[in-house]
Amino acid sequence: MDTNLLNHKISKLRQRLGANVVAIDAIKNWLATSDTFQRVRINPYQVGEHSGLGLDAIVPEFLYGVTAGLFDMHWDIHCPHCNMITAEFNNLADTSGDCFCKICEFNFDADFSERVKVTFSLSKEIEDLNIIPNCDYPAELNPKFNMLVNFNQTEFVVDTLTTGRYRYFCPITLSKGILVVEGEPTKPEELESIQIKQLSGRDFDKKEIVVRPGKIKLELTNLGHAISGIYVIDDNLLDNLPLDKIPPRLSGLQLIHFPAYKRLFGNQVLSEREQIKIRAVTVIFTDITGSTRMYEQLGDAKAYNLVRDHFDIFFKAINHHGGTEIKTIGDAIMASFITNKQALEAVTEALINIKEYNRHREDTEKVKVKVGMHRGSAVLVNLNNRLDYFGRTINKAARIQNLSKSDQLSFSEDVYNDEEFLSTLKYNGWLVFQKTYEDLKGIEGQQVVYKAKLLEGS
Repeated sequence: MDTNLLNHKISKLRQRLGANVVAIDAIKNWLATSDTFQRVRINPYQVGEHSGLGLDAIVPEFLYGVTAGLFDMHWDIHCPHCNMITAEFNNLADTSGDCFCKICEFNFDADFSERVKVTFSLSKEIEDLNIIPNCDYPAELNPKFNMLVNFNQTEFVVDTLTTGRYRYFCPITLSKGILVVEGEPTKPEELESIQIKQLSGRDFDKKEIVVRPGKIKLELTNLGHAISGIYVIDDNLLDNLPLDKIPPRLSGLQLIHFPAYKRLFGNQVLSEREQIKIRAVTVIFTDITGSTRMYEQLGDAKAYNLVRDHFDIFFKAINHHGGTEIKTIGDAIMASFITNKQALEAVTEALINIKEYNRHREDTEKVKVKVGMHRGSAVLVNLNNRLDYFGRTINKAARIQNLSKSDQLSFSEDVYNDEEFLSTLKYNGWLVFQKTYEDLKGIEGQQVVYKAKLLEGS
């Protein structure tokens, strides 16, 4: 590691106008105590846990560090079965949702909110580790014989295996084989021994091994790579690893909701034909009620200024609560959030500030806004060189917004069933005053829609 260059880059980062020097020092301190494998893929969650700072402080400084040549940013695709990194990209424009895990030999569609993770590493001019990135296997898979071996070295581990079919592999070299445990168990004092050699390329010297149940000594000799390793796990993998069993990492969906990302990397979008699924995202649509009349009464210039002021109020609230504005459509705004709670807090703040904005204005100049909210799956796409969403969730959110009147929030049953949303609704002074069954254009079957309004004094 070139520590002089590292310190120089960090010093430059600290001098940036508006820099969060506390977060920058936290990153520097983490780097000083980290090991090599942690730095191959720097996880902002680990830096936050080490320093006691939240992602909202840590992540922007990593992003500014990328533009300053301090860090490289990586979009890593993780297999939903084994959690290994199946593909990595340095630019969102190169990312693909169509993936294949060479360890599991399994095709899958990457989920931008669950399996696309963003990490960082020191720029190659500061530290070129030349190590293939990989992840520790989740405890949920009950991995055994976990070890790393340097070139021309031999290591061994002793563990116990019961009857079954297992797979052994190296997450670094992608070498693999099958281990069958069958027959009469060995006696307690017996120790079966397995010798495996890591060859160059993606090969162990043995593709299939059969042993008896009991205590086993597994010995790995690395003849082909700077570093090799071995894991042994059950051959029957879970359909989808539960996210709460995997150490948290910054998802692609989380990252694009940081204002700093949009400011610095907003030009990074998917290729025109690429699309990536999202299991769940909260979408809001807002619109000004009576905007046509406002333009007629006030004239284009004055009405447009009111609309721009309304945009500024909403954009500030959206960014303040972890959302991102996707686009404006005339007087309307489309925005997305990671959670329903964040969306509600943003809407609450915006409507309160709109009310204050209107306080001393003539009735003809008062801006009245209606809002619709829905949560569900979506597809992330590139539309006109901007990130955008497509799918039923987007259509439904837009249709629900059409049901609102001035100063009202309408939302779907999917949102209403969120207990955190309901408690936030109550805490912020909202009153749910109506539950209706609606036929929404283009959406099959009647849909349950709730309507709420802010109580006076909220």
